Parts: sequence; C-alpha cells; structure tokens
Amino acid sequence: MARGITQGNTVVKQFVKKPTWKEALKDICEVARISLHNLVSSKTPPLPMCYANEFERAAILLGKDEVLELIREDYEKQDSRIKQAILKAKKRVGEAKDILKQFEEDIKDEIAALDTYYRELEGQTKSDPQADIQAFMISAKLLKDGGNKLMSDLTTVIGQITRQEELLGSLTKQVYEDPLTGVMNRRAWDKDLQEIEASITSYEDGTFTLVIVDLDKFKEINDSYGHLVGDAVLKQFARLLKEQFESSGTVYRYGGDEFAILSPGFGMDEIIPKLNAFRTRLKNSVFIANGGKVKIKLTASIGTSQWNIGKTITQIIQEADKMLYEAKESGRDCIKYFKE
Repeated sequence: MARGITQGNTVVKQFVKKPTWKEALKDICEVARISLHNLVSSKTPPLPMCYANEFERAAILLGKDEVLELIREDYEKQDSRIKQAILKAKKRVGEAKDILKQFEEDIKDEIAALDTYYRELEGQTKSDPQADIQAFMISAKLLKDGGNKLMSDLTTVIGQITRQEELLGSLTKQVYEDPLTGVMNRRAWDKDLQEIEASITSYEDGTFTLVIVDLDKFKEINDSYGHLVGDAVLKQFARLLKEQFESSGTVYRYGGDEFAILSPGFGMDEIIPKLNAFRTRLKNSVFIANGGKVKIKLTASIGTSQWNIGKTITQIIQEADKMLYEAKESGRDCIKYFKE
C-alpha cells in the first residue's frame, strides 16, 4: 500500500505492508466507535451519508487511510465481479441463442425442401408406381419425420435459453433492487450517480435534482408494533413514492427508513410541486398492516438540492442531507431545499 510524503515539491511514495485481517478489523471498529461518538457529540443525525462522511473524516484524522482503502477496494471488487459475471453470462446466452435461431431457420428451409420433394415423389408414384420410387419415398418420409423431430428439439432448447435469459434478467434485478420495498437499492444508487457524474456537463441548464426523504418517528412504529408491521409500512411508503415520481425520477432505498430520488432533467421548480403533492397524499394516507388490525398515519421530512455548474455530486448530496436535517429540526413533516 502506497502513501505519499512530500520532499520539497516532489511526492515520494512509501510502501507500507497491508494489515492482517485482525488488525484491519480492530482499526475499523476503532474508527466506527469514534465516528459514532462524534455524531452524537455534534448532535448530527446518524443518516447513512452523515455516518459515511464522519467515518472517512475520522479515519483520515486517525491516520487509518488503509481502512478506507480496504473498504473501497472490497466493495469495488465485489461490484465489478457481479457486473462482469452478469454481462458475460448475457453475452454467452445471446450468442448461443443467435446460433440456434440461425440453425432453426436452416432446418426450416431443409424441411420445406424435403416436403416439396416428397410431394413430387407422390405425384410420380401415381403415374409410375415402381418399387424403387416407393422405397425412396419411405426414405424421404423418414428424413422429413427426423427433421420435424429436430425442429421440436430445437424449439425446446431455444425455450430453455429464453428462460435462462429471463433468469439473468431476474438476477440483474436482484442485484440492483431492494428486496423489501421493490425500489432501487444502494448499489443502484452508487452506479447511477457515477453515470450521472460522467455526463453531468450535458445538462446545459443545470437540470438535475437530488432528494432525500426520511420517515418521521419510524422507530416508534417498530418499537410499538414490531418489525413486521414496520416492513409493511416501508413497502406501502415506497410504493407511494415510486408512483409519485414514476415519470420524473428514480426512487432508491437509501438506508433503513430513508429513501432518495434522482431526477436528471428536472429542476427544483419542477420537483418541489411533486414533493408537495406527495407530502399531501402521504398525510391523507392510512398505512394498514397485520391484516387490517393496525392502521398508521405517517409524515416525512424531505431535503433536496439541485445541481448547478461548478458543483460536484458530493456537494449536492451533502446539501440535500443538510436540508433533511433542517427539516427534522424544524418540527418534521416539511420540505427544505438548498438555496444558492
């Protein structure tokens, strides 16, 4: 592992031995403990992004850079392996299916030619019923029957490959979809942010908005009714959010009872009315669980920020996080947006 030290104006790399897994685990636990302590001391809400930022800051201050590198390296490797496996499998299935489809077309042509030839032989038999022609007709019929069976087998194989394609599609969905709520997960969030960041300069008028939504007092629901009821509430909440932003953004489960929305191509002036409409709909909704025995009313706090020229993705996330914190501090059940 390389670290840089400065000598004059030259950066010289020092190579430090990677820690053992026991040393790494000890360092991670230490950084995590200090991060939580800092969040509590500063009265910062333990939101995923706040915790991630504090963890990174604490690791750097403690000189535990290798902890950050280990975490990033493991996550990136895992993410890369999954993506490569899916792409490779898709490519192989596609190639096999293309070959079989071409083979199917060739067999169809051959069967059609045999069928034509068979009918010609039938016509010859009526005018000249010779034994050798009859024998040839039997052979032709056997070939035709064999071709039909081969066609049937090919259809079965192509059907199996199609099912494999559907399975791969399902696997891709599982990788990027939250299994509880059905919206996109944190892995999809990271992937989509990278894609947006790569093309963000194409938004000439600065139309890209990021929203973070957090359920108010959700812990009380879990404490009062149990996690099964909490899960049912999260599912219904996610469905409402997804319906509201179906045509104007992608909804993600950001972590726990926290959700996020990415809206490339939409500015704050377009997103705020949608958020207000969602907030009204949420206040008028009743969340039902436990076979109708439990009925719950919910509110949510919302923070949002818009990209402008010169901003980075990290800045936008931090601004939306800050606005969410302000919404919580202002009594919850409100929307706060970052003002330039």
